[in-house]
Amino acid sequence: MKLKTMRLGVGCLLLALALGGTAGAAGLDDFKLLRAVPSDAMIAVHARDHAGLAFVNAQMQRLWAEVERQRFDREIKRLLEQFVKEQGSDPEGFQQQWQAFSDLAAGVKWSGLAQREMAMAMKVGLPAGAEFVVLLMPPAEEVAEDFDGLAALVKHLLKLTPEGLLQLTTDGTGDSVVHKVSLENPVVPMALTLARHKDVILLGIGTAMPEQALALLRGESDAAKASLAGTERFQQAFKRLAAPQDSAFFIDTAALMNQAREFAKMAAAASGMVPPDAGPDAKPSSPLDALVPLVDALDLWDYVAGTTGTDGMKTTGESIAVLRPDAASRALYKVLYAGGPLKDPLKYVPRQATAVTAMGGFDLRALYTETLGFLKRHVAGGEELVAQIKAFEEEQGISLEEDILGWIGSGLVTFSSPGSSAYTSNSLWIIELRDPAKAQAALDRFGAFLNDALQAQNGGVEDARITGVEGFKRIILPPLFAMIPGLGRPHYGIRDGRLFFANSPEVLTAALAVAGGEAENFAKNERYQQEGLPLDSKATGFSFEDMSKLGEQLGQALPAAASMARMFNPEVAKNPMANTMLNLLTKVGNVLKLLDFYKSSCEVTTFDGKVILTKSVTHYQEPPRKAVPADTKPAEPTEAKPTGEAKPN
Repeated sequence: MKLKTMRLGVGCLLLALALGGTAGAAGLDDFKLLRAVPSDAMIAVHARDHAGLAFVNAQMQRLWAEVERQRFDREIKRLLEQFVKEQGSDPEGFQQQWQAFSDLAAGVKWSGLAQREMAMAMKVGLPAGAEFVVLLMPPAEEVAEDFDGLAALVKHLLKLTPEGLLQLTTDGTGDSVVHKVSLENPVVPMALTLARHKDVILLGIGTAMPEQALALLRGESDAAKASLAGTERFQQAFKRLAAPQDSAFFIDTAALMNQAREFAKMAAAASGMVPPDAGPDAKPSSPLDALVPLVDALDLWDYVAGTTGTDGMKTTGESIAVLRPDAASRALYKVLYAGGPLKDPLKYVPRQATAVTAMGGFDLRALYTETLGFLKRHVAGGEELVAQIKAFEEEQGISLEEDILGWIGSGLVTFSSPGSSAYTSNSLWIIELRDPAKAQAALDRFGAFLNDALQAQNGGVEDARITGVEGFKRIILPPLFAMIPGLGRPHYGIRDGRLFFANSPEVLTAALAVAGGEAENFAKNERYQQEGLPLDSKATGFSFEDMSKLGEQLGQALPAAASMARMFNPEVAKNPMANTMLNLLTKVGNVLKLLDFYKSSCEVTTFDGKVILTKSVTHYQEPPRKAVPADTKPAEPTEAKPTGEAKPN
């Protein structure tokens, strides 16, 4: 029988792409499965289909068709087959099991399992550790067939386990069936649940959460009281956001961190001991005692939520991260949020840029000082470790905090613009500086060290040959490194209190021309003006990317990476598993080239001291007709098959 599947992993990825999206006027009431997520869920993700997704759905169908045509199952089979051989197992038995599993998997229409709607929820806690449920709504006419196919797979896998390890129980008939696989003698209550209730398929891990979700589906529990959607925190979160149309997500970070704190306490207590020389009143100590204060240091957010919505050729979205009232007193706050809004982020970005990112707030010096303080206060032996770091600095005559991290600011701007060919781009990184003088001294030391290291390989560091730009350096790469895409002709230097690192002199010259008023900045970019979001003085983050060549770039990059791996290491061709992985990489490239329907994306983030708000928009385009020639064949292995190797089905 012809092999049909083994595409579930890639299918899940494409489902996520297809169902993720946007912002509209439909609202949470249109998400039917929302009412089946238990109230104690800590992470919940919802997605649904609707008329506005018609274009995106059509493109995802193209991707799925290409996934099927590329036959990823062949590479997966070869990898498993080789593994079986190396383990000395029975190749014939593997062939039989593979065929049996493949035949069963062909009974499930994987691409449509979440076609109408899906929901996923998860919680952590004792006794199970973690539980989750996935709720799926395939097309109504496919629910019974898909559920029966999944049940057949579960029963087949159960036969492969040692006798007496697992047990299967089945309750119900018709359109209300529950299959549960559990341990015969469980140490902790844990089970796999596959259930159907009318037109909904449920897959769950755990005991409590799947039962709660089933009770909500059946109407045995009051959704207004027992579902996540009925909780005040959930409702409060979505009052701050645009109404969802395609998808919505909610993460109760406070609950997650509280549970992490409890796990940390348990781990510390379990490994605690009393030092042999301690007095009679001494309490047990543990090397894991630092886990609780670590959780406290990271515990910044109350919850995170977001919505998305698609209307034809555009997807818009909003997300929020609400900070705890005492977040400013936590160590991580000083690292992430003390930098303030962006400072003139487009000052050096030319109009012709195709991708721009600006971010502020991340403070490396604060991260270093907070880390040392944490080591001294909470980690056993931490004071000695800090002392060793300081001794090393004294020995080297350098201070990491002052001589390196002290001069790096918290603002970063990076952009790319078209290069000399269709397959290259120019890029520039611009970092704000606290102390340009210290930065220059550090760069001088770096340049001297790099020059010495590269000279033996026909490289080095020399003064840049750019008219009107003083003090910049050029890195002469050795021939081998010069072949690596993206490195180009590196230049670096300091100007206007900022550190510049460019991969070409042209992009550096263009940036300085914009800052000098000799050329227009990115605010005049036609694509950004038509498809971007406004950038105001309160923004703490910004990005815009022209994605019109995304599919082409990915489709070329992955096969090129596989070719380079074979070129730099010819031994790869002699390794069946390594060569199969490279063949797989090429096939992935053949699929990703069909991401040719993206046009642009833009995000703007603002922060008012309590809430981080991110707005996003993605635009689409009709894919080129020539993107997928009808006679294109799937990538096939390039290695010669060893004598006696079983042929794929």
